[in-house]
Amino acid sequence: MTPDFFNTTPELVVTADGSHSLRFPAVGEGYHSVHGAMSEAVHVYIAPCFEPQAKANPSVEVLEVGFGTGLNAFLTLCKSMEYGVAVNYTSVEAYPLEENIWSRLNYPEIYKKLYGNDLGLDLEALFHSLHTAEWGREVEITQGFRITKIRGMVQEVTLPTNAFHCVYYDAFAPQYQPELWTAEVFARIAAAMRKGAILTTYCCKGDVKRAVKANGLEITKLQGFANKREMLKAVKS
Repeated sequence: MTPDFFNTTPELVVTADGSHSLRFPAVGEGYHSVHGAMSEAVHVYIAPCFEPQAKANPSVEVLEVGFGTGLNAFLTLCKSMEYGVAVNYTSVEAYPLEENIWSRLNYPEIYKKLYGNDLGLDLEALFHSLHTAEWGREVEITQGFRITKIRGMVQEVTLPTNAFHCVYYDAFAPQYQPELWTAEVFARIAAAMRKGAILTTYCCKGDVKRAVKANGLEITKLQGFANKREMLKAVKS
């Protein structure tokens, strides 16, 4: 089901940490928290999900549901180079952004301000490469970081079994895309996770927790970002 607001053009907004996000004014829904897009992505996906796996493994397989603005992929790329780990990054996205929208996002600039750039990376070029990578095939962005962008809905695409260390579940909220938050979808996700894999998501609603837990994942409620009380972490044991 395509939410009606996807047929409109999102507006560019500046969030509290200076990083951009996109919002749909008609419904007040956006890609990130207005309290800080980049800070939220680090809080929800990088710190509790990617970093533990990057410390424990020489290479990390990441599955992202919702490529969106490319923020999670960009942060993972930067952090993978800091940690010196190889990453195979798979992202599923049904509604890719046009270049005239993503090219205006200020993530390289804000990353430098918030986290520095001790490695002297060409952050602008890296962000551009993630967005221009061809859909449907594996593309090497840097030596050690490969991305495969899959255009489609996660409940329809074919995922490998027992493959991923990390799952970033970053779909739009259940009230807008309820079909992406069902036990059936999380069964597909759980099957794609290897033992010890971590899934994180900003959503901690009761029916979402039950859908995740029904597929044998051990759930933990973590402190949410900014004004959100809770977020969800799930591990395949």
